[in-house]
Amino acid sequence: MIESIKERLLEVLGIEQMVMLVLPAVFSYLFYKIFLRKLSEDRHRNLKKLFGRILSSFMVFVTFWGLQYYFHQQGGDLERFHVYCGVLAVITGAFFFVRTIRVLVFEFLFFNSMKMGVPVLLVDLVVLIFSIFIAAWISTTVFGVRWAPLLATSALVSVVLGLALQETLGNLFAGVALQIDKPYEIGDWIEVHTDKNTFMGEVHEINWRATTLFGLMDEVVVLPNRVAAGSQISNFSSRNKPVYRGVSVHMDVNAPDDEVRAVFEDVLKNSNGVLQTAEHFVMLRDLSAKGAHWRIVYPVANFAFQYQILDGILMNVQRELKKRGFQIARIRSDVSGSIDTEQFS
Repeated sequence: MIESIKERLLEVLGIEQMVMLVLPAVFSYLFYKIFLRKLSEDRHRNLKKLFGRILSSFMVFVTFWGLQYYFHQQGGDLERFHVYCGVLAVITGAFFFVRTIRVLVFEFLFFNSMKMGVPVLLVDLVVLIFSIFIAAWISTTVFGVRWAPLLATSALVSVVLGLALQETLGNLFAGVALQIDKPYEIGDWIEVHTDKNTFMGEVHEINWRATTLFGLMDEVVVLPNRVAAGSQISNFSSRNKPVYRGVSVHMDVNAPDDEVRAVFEDVLKNSNGVLQTAEHFVMLRDLSAKGAHWRIVYPVANFAFQYQILDGILMNVQRELKKRGFQIARIRSDVSGSIDTEQFS
């Protein structure tokens, strides 16, 4: 068996195979230097880190490749180390190739989306597929493993693994479905409505298991892909329309309507964070025991700061109403009836 492995290693670890292994890494570096010069600093930093990992993997691979070649040339007692170093060279070469593929996928996604983030799920999925094929190729080509009989007799193992990985596979396929439908992308502000809870935040990452959101208060929300795929999703990051927020104010019914409306409109025109290029609305919605119900609807320039914008609007409304002598409605209740004084005599 050792002799057969040695023969296969001589075929696999030739000069031509090594050149074919290095070419994708060289191509990825040239592609980065020529077409991806306008990337953001964060993306440059991420790609440089990935190229550093490629280089370290290549150095380890070259070391074992050189050792197996040296021991093979020496012959005699040292030739047995040729097999050990050859197997290690094949394994480290596989790591080197997989890391190169990972960089190429990132570069392709970055090239198609210069400004927005990219989902790690797609990268992980492509790398996983390549890793499975490479592992199968190594086991077949180098060690002579025949997978067809093993797969034919492993039905029970497949059922057990399927049950054990049901949750993981469900999240994986749900993540793929989310990437196909694209109800949200990285950088979008979304609201996910489940049966029991509502989650809001900016999409930070989409991987094989979950979607990570950064909330309005910088909290981190990790939402399994199965939950996101089965929930109602509101996306507030439309590229063509502004996001509107609203607040209700109940005024005294005796306050002049025109003057109250003018106060609210002036506040919206002078409040920081209100988008002035889009239309805003001040509407009298209802008259009831609570007073005159006014609804103020306004577009926000930055969805992430909606609470700060609301705080500024309410502070300005309160200041302007006091300045002009208007009062917010007070709830009044009238109590009428009679008291039976005989009960207390």
